[in-house]
This record gives sequence, structure tokens and C-alpha cells, in this order.
Amino acid sequence: MATALPAWFPDRAAVTNEFAAAIAVGATLYLVDGALSNAVIAAAAFFALRLFADALQAAVGDYAGNAFFGLLVLAVTGYAAVLQTSSWTLAAGVAVGGWFVIDGIQHLRHGVTRDEVGVPYSHGGGPVTGLPKALLVRLAEPLLV
Repeated sequence: MATALPAWFPDRAAVTNEFAAAIAVGATLYLVDGALSNAVIAAAAFFALRLFADALQAAVGDYAGNAFFGLLVLAVTGYAAVLQTSSWTLAAGVAVGGWFVIDGIQHLRHGVTRDEVGVPYSHGGGPVTGLPKALLVRLAEPLLV
């Protein structure tokens, strides 16, 4: 008799969507680079990381994927630092990765899910003035939770 999958395992639709996204990533890399082996490796890695993030979100909480993505960005930034990349690249990597980690941890710590996000982000006032306001509200959200 077959056993049911654990509750934290992504459902069939999620796995199918992640597989389709991995195929798109691999196809894009193949078109840009032309190396089939690199495209297959990148697609497989993307698929595995996305499935892991989905399982992590199901097991831990809604924003666990943000924290995981932030840690990945910080790890890549650390690797770039070893390769002696420019300081602007390192600063951007630390800022983006750190924000995702803080955002994920704050939302998990306070038990806020994506369905419970306070106010839908709107850009009242038009795209010139309203869109930057909505972006600033989202960027400040980890501090306001």
C-alpha cells in the first residue's frame, strides 16, 4: 500500500510549475551560451533549489523562501568576494541578500503569512510618484512588522 507524501512536500502542481520554470531557465541559458551541459546543470540546480525552497516554506512558514534566497545571495556574494570582485558588486549583494534574510526572519518571527499582509501595495498618484512610494513601503516592511 502506498503511503501519503509528507505534508511539507510540494504538491503535483507546484512540482510541475517548478519543472517548467527550470526548463525555461535551461533553454534560456542554452540560447545564450550554446553549451547543452551547462544548460542542463543549471536547470537541474534551479529545479532542486526551487523544490527545496517550496518544501522549506511548507515546513517552516510562508516567508522561509525569502530567508533561504537571501542566504543564497549572501553565499554567492561571499564567493564573489573571494574572487576579488568590485566593491559595488559586493555591497549590492550584501544589501539584497541581507534584506531578504531580514524580511524572511521578521515575517516568520511574527507569524505573518502572505495572505495577512496588511495593505495591498498600491501606487495611488500615478506611476511617477506612487510606484516609488509603494516600493519604499515594501522595502521598509521588515522594520514595520
